[in-house]
Amino acid sequence: MKKLLSMILSAALLIGVFAFPTAADGRQLRYYDVFNTQYCEGRDPLTSEWEGFVYEEVYYHQAGGETDWALIRAETGLRLEVELERVLFGRAIAANDIAYPFEFLYGIYDAKQERFFDLKEIEDEAAYPDLQEILDRFEIGQRIGVPQYGENLLFKQKFLQSNGIKYDVQDFGEENTVKCYDELYYHESGDVVDWALVKGETWFKLPYGGTYNVIADRVFRTDGILQPYGNGYAVYEVSSDSFFWLQGGIEKWRAKDASLRFPGLKEALDRLNIGERIGDLNADGYCTINDATEMQRCLAEFCDFPENDGVEAAGYRGRDGEIVQYISDVNKDGRRDIRDVTEMQRRLAEN
Repeated sequence: MKKLLSMILSAALLIGVFAFPTAADGRQLRYYDVFNTQYCEGRDPLTSEWEGFVYEEVYYHQAGGETDWALIRAETGLRLEVELERVLFGRAIAANDIAYPFEFLYGIYDAKQERFFDLKEIEDEAAYPDLQEILDRFEIGQRIGVPQYGENLLFKQKFLQSNGIKYDVQDFGEENTVKCYDELYYHESGDVVDWALVKGETWFKLPYGGTYNVIADRVFRTDGILQPYGNGYAVYEVSSDSFFWLQGGIEKWRAKDASLRFPGLKEALDRLNIGERIGDLNADGYCTINDATEMQRCLAEFCDFPENDGVEAAGYRGRDGEIVQYISDVNKDGRRDIRDVTEMQRRLAEN
């Protein structure tokens, strides 16, 4: 009898384990079979090991003790390389390609209708209570807030018009997608402003991974491509009525020519301490004998280089061939050695 009961319990446990397909972490997937039927023509990617296949049931929403909808992350491995930005449920979501079946990798399983929907298909947010809060919790996209603007701005309308050309105004509105805009420095020629250094961002950030570029002996690093200016900064030129991105590789002018087209730019960046100054090991905004001494100590292994000394990011770099791998790489040869100390001492002596 005990043996029979043991066999029955074992069988019951096995039925419980295999009642649903399981995720890699062992969790049961309640709606995988429906997904498989709706998007995979009944084939089973979990068993056939499709390359790039992802399916995860992120969150179950409960109503009256039962699940009424679930947040799903899924893709079949099929992607199209098209930059895409949308505002969904008060959040700005951007991608550097379109995934299938959900453009931004996330969708909803509607338990009442027993089918999946891409987030972009949902027109009535009220049909899925607490959806916005769940998107906030899992940090899907970026929550849109009140735009932040500086004071006494000369070119704000130019900035908004520029974004109006880039983005669909009917979908987003000219100011709805603006995160911040400020004019940090005005350069004058003959008592007339000829260019301005501006900081401008929308709520969209394309997830290309880490990027960096070098402008006027300063390193700009970001964990993605900020919109609309890459690293967040641009120069507005009055004569051409154009914004020029401070973004190595895709800017309208080469980084090495910046000081020629916009005289005073390097001094403005130094004064405002924007970006990371090459050679500034202690990150105080200046290159002094203290930095040279600290570099010597690090090279002699009396201490370690600062953690942020390494510029380890893929993406756009200076188009003139400079590859800066370290903040301490003063001569920009891709290495940190005694020659960087010598170069820094030479520059200090000239000043």
